[in-house]
Amino acid sequence: MSPALAGEIEHQGFEHSSSLRIILVGKTGSGKSATRNSILCKPMFESKLRAQAVARKCQRATGTWNGRSILVVDTSSIFQSRGQDQEVYENIGACYLLLVPGPHVLLLVTQLGCFTEQDVVAMTRVKEVFGAGAERYVVILFTHKEDLAGRPLDEYVANTDNLRLRSLVQKCGQRYCAFNNQASGDEQREQLAQLMAMIEGLEQEHQGTFLTNELFFDAQMLQQMRGGAHGNGTHYQDKVRLQVAKQKQDLKEAKRN
Repeated sequence: MSPALAGEIEHQGFEHSSSLRIILVGKTGSGKSATRNSILCKPMFESKLRAQAVARKCQRATGTWNGRSILVVDTSSIFQSRGQDQEVYENIGACYLLLVPGPHVLLLVTQLGCFTEQDVVAMTRVKEVFGAGAERYVVILFTHKEDLAGRPLDEYVANTDNLRLRSLVQKCGQRYCAFNNQASGDEQREQLAQLMAMIEGLEQEHQGTFLTNELFFDAQMLQQMRGGAHGNGTHYQDKVRLQVAKQKQDLKEAKRN
């Protein structure tokens, strides 16, 4: 396997797929479940506003857009600021398995007008889980588009006094869009078309590659070995811990420099 920067070059051992792989990330309560439903145009996942996360485990569902298969993975609360217990690492490992060989886009879901320190923490956790290069694949998706009341989203972003949001938008290459998750019919299809156009542009920018690293390769190897010797799962979980620890250390070193 030739050396490559994570997130830039596909591993030669990966099984290629034409599916568009999307992962929804962000803090609990931001509207990820409702956003999944909007992307798939069908209520595949439970969507209720709660203090606790709707999804305790990572979930996925598929749909199509203009003839292309779409795979949407919804994450549990692995992007919250909390201790790294066994359940968190198990969910991170499951998330990697669902996304093999790697996502084309990470949708950071946040509620319009409610970008807080929790969102900043969630973005930091995204980089701890997937690596610093994950930022290059992030699209910010604002929920509650209806709260704009017809005001252009670009105007809202340009004039916000939320410095943390401005900084993130800049780091993510000014890639953002908004959803009204109560929309249906033409309105729903139009906002989905805008998102897909942005994702298509991101794919072209990355020349068809996707976010990947060694753990995605390990996850695919585990899938291929399912049914083999007992203990492969434990070995994989060890690799999950090592990968996250390495990426956290890389972020600390980058911050010092």
